[in-house]
Amino acid sequence: TAVKEFTKGYAAANMDNLAFEAGISKGLIFHYFGSKKGLFLFLLKYCAEIMDEEYSKVILKDRDFLENVRIVSKLAIEMTFRFPDMYAFIGKAVFSINQVFPEGLPKDLPNSNQKLLEKILEISDKSLFRDDISIEKAQNIALWTIRGFSDSLLRYGSDIKVYQNNFDDVMQELEEYIDVLKKLLYK
Repeated sequence: TAVKEFTKGYAAANMDNLAFEAGISKGLIFHYFGSKKGLFLFLLKYCAEIMDEEYSKVILKDRDFLENVRIVSKLAIEMTFRFPDMYAFIGKAVFSINQVFPEGLPKDLPNSNQKLLEKILEISDKSLFRDDISIEKAQNIALWTIRGFSDSLLRYGSDIKVYQNNFDDVMQELEEYIDVLKKLLYK
């Protein structure tokens, strides 16, 4: 219920509505979470743990760096269909995190993306990269490109349905970026 309420955005999320929909008292929410901000942080951690669990299931058999980046990126995109409320929440949360946490996000927030990235970097076959470029720089260029692509998906706004309606286009665009990166960075 809280995830759905916060899909309206942090400022628009109403604790009275949340309590009513959940069938509990507003005081009970504040007893367990301390504040609206506390509940918001709990939800961020909850969603991060779900993502962490899903990413932990990824088996990277291929030693091709860009292929593994593609697999993980595709999984992230596909998870929007399996967890629509969670991604709708995250979509809205992205726009308010700096406002809610001007001091920055707490350090104990799980970062499954970082763990998976480290795994990809560890198993990657460095011999696939061109000899005339720095492997580290090539990997950074690829990661920055995919991160930029991911950030560009904010053009769909925070309405998860709009994003899902454009799924095929998003997947095609991802494949095109991976193909370009392979042509630029690999032998």
